[in-house]
Amino acid sequence: MPNAGSSFLAAVWAILRKECRSEWRTRYGLNAAVLFAVTSLTGVSFAVGRLTDRSDVLAALLWVVLLFAALASLSHAFVREVEGRTLTLLRLVASPTEIALGKLLFNLVFLTVLEAVTVPLFLILMGAPGPRWGAFLALLASGSFALATSATLVGALISQTRGRGALFAGVSLPLLLPVLAAAVAGTRNQWAGGSAAVEVRMLMAYAAATLGASLLLYDHLWED
Repeated sequence: MPNAGSSFLAAVWAILRKECRSEWRTRYGLNAAVLFAVTSLTGVSFAVGRLTDRSDVLAALLWVVLLFAALASLSHAFVREVEGRTLTLLRLVASPTEIALGKLLFNLVFLTVLEAVTVPLFLILMGAPGPRWGAFLALLASGSFALATSATLVGALISQTRGRGALFAGVSLPLLLPVLAAAVAGTRNQWAGGSAAVEVRMLMAYAAATLGASLLLYDHLWED
């Protein structure tokens, strides 16, 4: 007979597979995010040219593009369940925590795919100097984790409210400003030859705090 731990992991894995299959069938969120990122980078590159010697501008531009491309799509993780009236069915087979963790993992996969397309394009179009790959990838990973945990929590909080699209952006931006500030500072430092260890630790601590708060709230979010 399976134990509670294996049942929990199986439920989270099932939610993750469901989300990946749903996104693969429509590709609405991924197409929207990639199109936003590509259009923004192409427009900026034509408008201002290559910014090889402006690491501060490059760092800010990279994370602003990633942030708003993600915000354009991450809100749909819970909204599609409410609009499709499948949230109640999900709750019959999984707990709110299992549902939310499955969607968090999906958001991390989503961000990984988005960054795999956006970051190389950014480095080419904007003429960015070669990053210090260890620090750069650590910043991408920790920044993505912090972004995903915050966006998943906000998506769960506003999923059953009116005006969900506008409300998601309005509520999530204040939570994501510390993520944006730390990620930009760390990216600028690694391009300038400095250390990004402090910023990576800040992002991981912020993500851990957000995840901890989320785990306390998820079981109560959809109570009548």
